[in-house]
Amino acid sequence: MKRVNYIPVGELMKLFVKEYGLEPGLERTRIFNAWDKIVGQKYSLMTTNKFFRDGKLFCSINSSAAKTQLFINREQIRKMINKELGEDLVTEIILK
Repeated sequence: MKRVNYIPVGELMKLFVKEYGLEPGLERTRIFNAWDKIVGQKYSLMTTNKFFRDGKLFCSINSSAAKTQLFINREQIRKMINKELGEDLVTEIILK
């Protein structure tokens, strides 16, 4: 028996995510994972809180020395995160 109407699993998952409004949550998760990967384990462990809204990634850092180092490199980190994601989602990184 030949299947006439079929949907690839990847397309089915995209439809499911869109139908149930899961896109923003998955987008945030991808951004936070990219942050952890780009800054490395050392700075990732010093990041106590992350928040993403309107293209801005807010990160709370518990070390002033680490915050200074990340602040100096924030534009390069932003570009690397967007490259990792494959799209320009992060327009600004704000460190607290």
